[in-house]
Amino acid sequence: MAGRVAVVTGGASGIGRAMAKRFVDAGMHVVIADVEDEALQTTAAELGVVGIRTDVADAASVQALADASVERFGTVHVLCNNAGVGGGGVIATATLNDWKWVLDVNLWGVIHGLHAFLPLLLANDDGGHVVNTASMAGLTAWPGIGPYNASKYAVVGISETLAAELRGSGVGVSVLCPGVVNTNIFQSQRNRPAELRNPTRNPGARAANSQVTNMVGIDATIVADHVHDAIVDDRFWIITHPELLTHVEERTHSLLDEGRR
Repeated sequence: MAGRVAVVTGGASGIGRAMAKRFVDAGMHVVIADVEDEALQTTAAELGVVGIRTDVADAASVQALADASVERFGTVHVLCNNAGVGGGGVIATATLNDWKWVLDVNLWGVIHGLHAFLPLLLANDDGGHVVNTASMAGLTAWPGIGPYNASKYAVVGISETLAAELRGSGVGVSVLCPGVVNTNIFQSQRNRPAELRNPTRNPGARAANSQVTNMVGIDATIVADHVHDAIVDDRFWIITHPELLTHVEERTHSLLDEGRR
């Protein structure tokens, strides 16, 4: 890892910040990207990394991030498509603005990252690695966060496809599926674009977000350690809460039992 270049989106706080810190500790050159400029500059100064304001929902913004990273360091070896927003609310009451906001960031952010950075990783003589941040909500659906579930299921599917397509290329792929982590993802409304805000508040979404916010999560540094080790060991699945796999087992058994009737 030492001497290689990592780019982390959503790097100003939470899991992204913890990953950036872990990469710095491993001797890497790190670029963090975030839409929240003040937090971005503060974190970049604290960690001693490069901070570039980026809106992952905008393809041109992500391409500019890739271009700036190459201009600064010559290439990129590790891409962490980590930027994300939470919630979205109950499907029956979710607005089209809710769907568009969550999918623009959580799904299109990953797509834009792969489109801009994958050619760089594939061109490296010493390969590279992609880490896509999904969620346990990408392996089993939870009520009250329909758009979020949809976006994370999609990220898992993209990651599985990419891993199969890149096998033998020298570029590894991991998908991060954490449970609840102590971050501010469920205060994501602070960065919601004005044009995608709802005229009135969605009580279903607020209730669901409050429930998750009140859960006790693990520290983001634990997640960052998992990510670092998965890159080094070239492992696909990054599961930080193995106890939650019981829900995946239940879903799988239900699929097999009902599908074979």
